Amino acid sequence: MKPRPDDIFVCTYPKSGTTWIQHIVHEPMAMCDLSPMIEASGAQFANALESPRILKSHLTYADVPKGAGAKYIYACRNPKDCLTSYYHHQRALKHYEFEHGNFDVFFDIFMDGRISFGDYFDHLISWLDGIEKGEEKIMLLRYEDMLAALPSTVVQIANFLEGSAEELVRDEQQLAKIVESSSLASMKMNQQRWFPDTYFQLNHRDEFIRKGGSRNWKSLFSIEQSQLLDERFRQRLEATAAAGWWQKEMAWDVRKKES
Repeated sequence: MKPRPDDIFVCTYPKSGTTWIQHIVHEPMAMCDLSPMIEASGAQFANALESPRILKSHLTYADVPKGAGAKYIYACRNPKDCLTSYYHHQRALKHYEFEHGNFDVFFDIFMDGRISFGDYFDHLISWLDGIEKGEEKIMLLRYEDMLAALPSTVVQIANFLEGSAEELVRDEQQLAKIVESSSLASMKMNQQRWFPDTYFQLNHRDEFIRKGGSRNWKSLFSIEQSQLLDERFRQRLEATAAAGWWQKEMAWDVRKKES
């Protein structure tokens, strides 16, 4: 498919805030709920949509359609919470046939990159490299920052979108409405909007938008698994802008990171 100048791409590795950002983008633009995943819907379907289009993707920077002045919002999440959420996601969707899947098995699959959309670190590095190149209009968000400061995140996104979205959030009442409807609690109550039964066959609907948050990984990880992922993080990201990210979120003992 060919990007258009007014396209907005919401790009993430799975379970890093895709639906959350999709919702935030829709609100100030007052658009319909349709925002297809391009790798699932295909170019023909995307090309038939009227402008402006909101398109979502889990593709790497190298593979996502680029050009024409389109805007890209890329969100990332610390790998431990991402892995944990992805595990629950695969258990929830029937087509994965993993409803009773073992976490230790999934951990090994994730670490080996033998999973839908590939290796977490390859994906993150590809987008960090793309941002550094500066050839496209890319906004970088971290899931944890969105959790900590949703109102300012909404404003940042609206300012990036410009136009009517930027104007709308200058109204404090309108901003408050968008923030409220974009809270994880509100979205959890309205899951059917984004995940209709006609499209998603779920084992457990309440697991698609679960509870969000940070450090949920510790309920499943062993200390050995935590250390393995810490080492992989250092090896893969030490030469990138992400080298110092998520120290508190990934720490086994938060008190040591705060001392």
